[in-house]
Amino acid sequence: MYYDRPSLGQRLARLPGQLLLALINATALLVIVACVLAIVVLNRVDNAGSKIAGNLTDAALARLQVSPEEFKTKLAALDSKIEQISNQLANPDEQDHWEVAQQLKELNRNLADVKTAAQGLSETGPQVTNAIFKQAGTTLTDALFALRGCANDPEQVTPGS
Repeated sequence: MYYDRPSLGQRLARLPGQLLLALINATALLVIVACVLAIVVLNRVDNAGSKIAGNLTDAALARLQVSPEEFKTKLAALDSKIEQISNQLANPDEQDHWEVAQQLKELNRNLADVKTAAQGLSETGPQVTNAIFKQAGTTLTDALFALRGCANDPEQVTPGS
């Protein structure tokens, strides 16, 4: 059996088409790798964002010296108190004005406490921002170490490096 092998000229004529096909394949592989890396980075950013938000919330509640459950309970109580007073004000004939005035004074005291806490949190803004950037840096460093396949061992890190 005789096989007709292409001549050198025929092989050279097909070479640009094969080169173009190889470049298209390489580009497709690079696009796929870039998409996978983008998905990994977005996942890491999402995880870092949720960690930072959780740490920020914990720092704010620690500054207020209240647990999350207590804070939630206080907000619910404040909300119910506002709703109760608004219902009483909607029906002024049913309630004594002195009682409503006392409840409004109590509500004003509670709102003043909330305002004081908010001012305290706003004054600690730079400290909270520093904590956020530190947490973001730590998360980014850990993600880079994990992506590279290294273990982030605190014993190997020297101070000042």
